[in-house]
Amino acid sequence: MKLLLDTCTYIWLVDNSALLSAAAREALRTTDHSRHLSAISVSEVHRLIRKGRLAIHAPRGLDVWFETGFANHGVAPEAITWRIAHAAEMLPAIHNDPADRYIIATAQRLDAAIVTPDNSIPRYPGVEVIW
Repeated sequence: MKLLLDTCTYIWLVDNSALLSAAAREALRTTDHSRHLSAISVSEVHRLIRKGRLAIHAPRGLDVWFETGFANHGVAPEAITWRIAHAAEMLPAIHNDPADRYIIATAQRLDAAIVTPDNSIPRYPGVEVIW
């Protein structure tokens, strides 16, 4: 099974946070699940830090923080292709978070379940959520 991590899920995984649910921890612990992160999550982390809504301890820089997280947790970064961008814009207007729309479109493209606590994401048709 492929798992696409929501931005907060990736942050909590890297920080070994207790905020991860038991189901999320179990899914992420299972070695036969591949783990992926949309490139939009990188942008979202930067935006949240700039707005003062997120603080990350990254003394060697966010690029190293991301690369270390990818390597330590077996997470594959996923590029935003034109097909993903198009699919994100074609999703129904359930909510207006553009990052979530890209995450959903990436999960659909990968045929992956999304590991997220976001209550809006399961409202999209055909989206599997683990939390």
